[in-house]
Amino acid sequence: MANTSVKISDGESKSISLKVCAICNENSSKYCCPRCEIYYCSLDCYKSEKHQNCSESFYKECVDEELAGNYTDEESRQKMIDILQRFNKEQGAGAKDIDELLQNLDNGEDENCIDSDDENCVDLEERVKGLNLDDADAVWNALTEDERNEFEALLNQGDVGSFIPQWEPWWNHYEEEKLVKEIVENPKADKDYMKNCPTIIKVPQFSSLTSVQPSPAIKNNITNVLASYAFIIRYFNGDLEPVEGTVYLLNICANLDNNTNFEDTSIAVESVAQNCLKSELIQTDKPSLDAMKHDTFLILQGPSTENKPFYCQAALSHLHSIFKQAKTAQKSVKTVETRSCNKNDFTKKFQDHGSDHFSKLDISKVKKCMKKVEYYLSYIESHGMDFE
Repeated sequence: MANTSVKISDGESKSISLKVCAICNENSSKYCCPRCEIYYCSLDCYKSEKHQNCSESFYKECVDEELAGNYTDEESRQKMIDILQRFNKEQGAGAKDIDELLQNLDNGEDENCIDSDDENCVDLEERVKGLNLDDADAVWNALTEDERNEFEALLNQGDVGSFIPQWEPWWNHYEEEKLVKEIVENPKADKDYMKNCPTIIKVPQFSSLTSVQPSPAIKNNITNVLASYAFIIRYFNGDLEPVEGTVYLLNICANLDNNTNFEDTSIAVESVAQNCLKSELIQTDKPSLDAMKHDTFLILQGPSTENKPFYCQAALSHLHSIFKQAKTAQKSVKTVETRSCNKNDFTKKFQDHGSDHFSKLDISKVKKCMKKVEYYLSYIESHGMDFE
């Protein structure tokens, strides 16, 4: 497409050459398209029908780069479909390439990653191959400058969370009681919901642990622990780091932190809510606290009337595993501190990423918490969690 130039003389021997927008042919051009080298004056002209083939091709390439092999699970795929649909709506009904890409993605395909000639897909795969994806510095060093800038822009806009699929708690499943039960059904057989739950650890019989009658407050105390667990797991979207998760949980769980006893279940749960609001580590709101209370109810309710304590046992078993991993990880803190003096780019740039902003774990306290959780598990095995 030819560009129109206008020469304006200043009355002397020299003249200034101004290029008129080649799309609207009205305004002076301010930009030049790097793809087709057409001069244009505004974003509206860039997106106009005259420039549609070039602009849509550019948008499509941008989307392809983001899709390059990163969205393999169903939740992430659906998230990208939603993003593309919003993008397509903004571009109008004429964005045929984006429509086509949406169709391919919805069918479980990404034509550009299937194409062996797509250097972006191959390059991304090569860059992350063999990396420890939990090592933020290693991943950061593998990113291009544009990818780093995009990440920082998302952080500054507070949009990072919108790209992360929301974790679905395993305790949401509930089986209604069957009016007619099959005689051949084995009540001890594994149910489908058990596959998504943490493995229940084996503990000694309660009678072998103590001959002392348990405190009447024990079920309320267990509820305080379960409410704390439910909040922390959701707070970290189902994927917490053991040391950090333990620090945060002890920050809001009065029973494990300082052996507080609760005479009422509602007070045991409300204690967690109040500690969350007072915490210097946690930022929360009323909907999140309401979700914690509902989650606690669902855990106490269990997956069915026949197996009511199961979710309580699964939650406490998971918590025991977190404590165990935290205890092991804390022993290697000195090694980590030795390496911290040689911080890499990501750690230097994002100081809050590390664990320096919260107190170190007291290993002896973690061990006591593990013993208490084992005691609670043994109690539930023998007495259940019925409040009636």
